[in-house]
Order: sequence, then structure tokens, then C-alpha cells
Amino acid sequence: MINTSHPFYKKKWVRVAIPSFCILWAFIEYLIGSQNWALFFGIIGVYSGFVLLVRYRKRDEEKKKK
Repeated sequence: MINTSHPFYKKKWVRVAIPSFCILWAFIEYLIGSQNWALFFGIIGVYSGFVLLVRYRKRDEEKKKK
């Protein structure tokens, strides 16, 4: 669902900021008592963190090997 080949995601601070913001927002939603929104943004934060930080590196390393 996230196209990591887009030039927007080449900068590391962008790839870190997106999941960080989502997880921070989930924490804020939890504090004000909106557990459903907290769960929603928490899932988005974890998913985007996995795609933009974990899987992004692996794909770059595979391209360098070829």
C-alpha cells in the first residue's frame, strides 16, 4: 500500500517521521479516551514503520547486490 520507490521516501527523516507521528497521535488519542482512534493510528504507525524502515532497507540491499 505504500510505494517506497517514490522519491519522497528517499530521505531517512521522512521515513522516520511518518510512523513516529502516527504513533504519537495514537498516544494522544489514547490519553483523551478515544481507544478506537488510538488503535487505528497505532496500527497505521506500526505498519508504516515496518514498511518504511524494515522492508525499505532490505530492498535497497538487494538492489545493490544485483
